Amino acid sequence: MKRLRLPLISLGLCVTTMVSCKNQSENQVTPTVTEKQSAQIEKVVANTETVSNEASETTTLQTQKESFIKSLKSKTDLGSFFADNWTLMYHEDNRCDGSTDGQINNLSSSQIDQPIKLQVNNDGDGWACDKKEPKSFDLDFNLKSQVKNWDRFEIANYENQEEHIVIIVGAGESDYLKLHYDNSNLIVKLEYRSEDPG
Repeated sequence: MKRLRLPLISLGLCVTTMVSCKNQSENQVTPTVTEKQSAQIEKVVANTETVSNEASETTTLQTQKESFIKSLKSKTDLGSFFADNWTLMYHEDNRCDGSTDGQINNLSSSQIDQPIKLQVNNDGDGWACDKKEPKSFDLDFNLKSQVKNWDRFEIANYENQEEHIVIIVGAGESDYLKLHYDNSNLIVKLEYRSEDPG
């Protein structure tokens, strides 16, 4: 009896089989795979496919981030990066006026390239000035105008950052965008935040 090790080339595994010289010729070797080995092979294939899919998703999101920043800097249209029914959140923190916040939902993808009117509320509670009465007013938000004085467009890399969220900082650390992506790598929520560094 001879013991032969036959490689399964595509998976890098070996199968050991017993071959009888009396019953089979050297050219008629038939490897046998046990159920346990078959299950292991299927597991390796499934894990390989999962890792490949995750790597592909990460690469696609990275490409989307880079393309978005390039378009934002060059002031070209951004609608193709957004899903329909996306949400705009606005937050501004000012030492004299206090905090101004607003949100508008169900925007179409093309609306990012136009001024967006949203109602905001101001609490009038700044730390460097006397307290003022709270007020509400309409704000015309235009992303291209908001970022025109940014001195940089960088993707922040914070610890424990949530998956599918990208933070782009500009104008120091005080002004930034927080982009929320869906599984299709489209933006479903954009937060514009301006924090007075004091």
